[in-house]
Amino acid sequence: MRWYRLILLALGALWSSTLSDAAPAQAGSEVLRVAWSLQEPYQFLGSFGDHQEVTGIDVVTFREAASAAGLTAVFRQLPWKQALQAAAEGEIDVVLAAFDTPERRAFGRFSAPLRYSDERLFLPAADLPPASDPTALLEAVRDAGLRIAVVAGYELGEDFEAFRDDPANAGTLVRVRSLDDALDLLESGRVQGFVMDRLVGHQALADRRMAGVESHPVAIYEAPIAALFSRETMAAETVVRFDSGLAALQAEGRSDAIQRRFVLPVMIDMALIGPWFEIILVVGMVAFSISAVVIARTGGYGLFGVVVLACLPALGGGVVRDLLILREPYIFAYPLYVYIVLATLVAGYLVNRLLDLLRGRSLLFFDMVNLLLLARRRLRPQLLMEIFDAAGIAAFTVVAVTIAVEFGRDPLWLWGPVLAALTATGGAILRDMIRGDTGNAILRGAFYGETVVLWSLPLCLYLKYFGRASEPSTIFWVLMATMAGIFATRMAFVGFGWRAPRY
Repeated sequence: MRWYRLILLALGALWSSTLSDAAPAQAGSEVLRVAWSLQEPYQFLGSFGDHQEVTGIDVVTFREAASAAGLTAVFRQLPWKQALQAAAEGEIDVVLAAFDTPERRAFGRFSAPLRYSDERLFLPAADLPPASDPTALLEAVRDAGLRIAVVAGYELGEDFEAFRDDPANAGTLVRVRSLDDALDLLESGRVQGFVMDRLVGHQALADRRMAGVESHPVAIYEAPIAALFSRETMAAETVVRFDSGLAALQAEGRSDAIQRRFVLPVMIDMALIGPWFEIILVVGMVAFSISAVVIARTGGYGLFGVVVLACLPALGGGVVRDLLILREPYIFAYPLYVYIVLATLVAGYLVNRLLDLLRGRSLLFFDMVNLLLLARRRLRPQLLMEIFDAAGIAAFTVVAVTIAVEFGRDPLWLWGPVLAALTATGGAILRDMIRGDTGNAILRGAFYGETVVLWSLPLCLYLKYFGRASEPSTIFWVLMATMAGIFATRMAFVGFGWRAPRY
């Protein structure tokens, strides 16, 4: 009769689960209705393949903490004020994320802090005044005659409210409805700066490609940000359960990893704002393509052969990297990079043919051609290839580390150098294999891939431990120093004939 007991137990479990679904949320509902509002990088819609999904620091932190507590979160986008009203009326269980205020405690229960706000003053770098505290900063702005946009209704602390309520400061602050309105005024010159959360402000500036605006190192307001649970639908025990899951998440270091995953791409986007990222990528592709022109010229390769020799190092490493991290190969989304490689090969072919045509036949170009020929004799083809290869691996290393950051590959100190070495050297290794180079110098002591790892590792450590607190301008110079270091190290080994340590 054991089977009969099993059937009864199964029916009982089904009946109890039905009752629990019908019971009010106070009784410990497993599903939480969570309201979110657009505030990138904390809460936003991210693209995942062919669909979009809500993500961000607050969303991922809440989802993982809830999961650790045995709770399930279902997210719904609502405007901020409407979300608070829905929580007060019991239509929503949780609001992401809110300052803890007496007014909100009347209808909500607050979790332990998900993170801390960091409200900053954004100004052009030349207008940032020296100051040691928020009051002195605001007074310096007023004395300089600057106008600052402030989103109405944002909590910015007692110091800011005292400054705002002083009639003497009425001409300094301009109230706006949204951050977009503040940026519109900034672009038109009607205000010189704005106040916003540090990451939100930098993300918005990066999205608009607005360079030259930085956040002041002195915070206007700092306070804990928590999840607000509705008193109408959520029992205090549920908040305690969530807090225990959040504490476990923080103890494991997952909370810091989540923040790095979303913060570092914002800061790198600002560091490479404008055409810098594209320039770095194009430099690498052109450099590898020119090295292929040198190889093809000295080795007597055909047209198809030179295309293969150029595409493997210029594009192949990046394609293999993207396949490894389950990302659509970038050349499909951006065929312009393929065109750049082909255009470089065409330009190289035309230059070589022009030199052949003019050699000894044109008095007008005689001196120029002789100078180029002399330079080519002094700079042997192998050295030319090494120079352009060094420029290529320097550019591709920075590109690969930024992609590792963007995709949240953790630990960054491991996967950053791995993806950098794969991107910078993988295509070149394939190229040399195609050439039938059995003595493949990249793998046999040339200190090629080792150079990439040597410089990408400290870059990744810097981004991991200091990137979140650094200004974009600092990160920019760190990236540039990494590229210069890779190029200089590689050329030093080539110039002095040094070899990598043998195994």
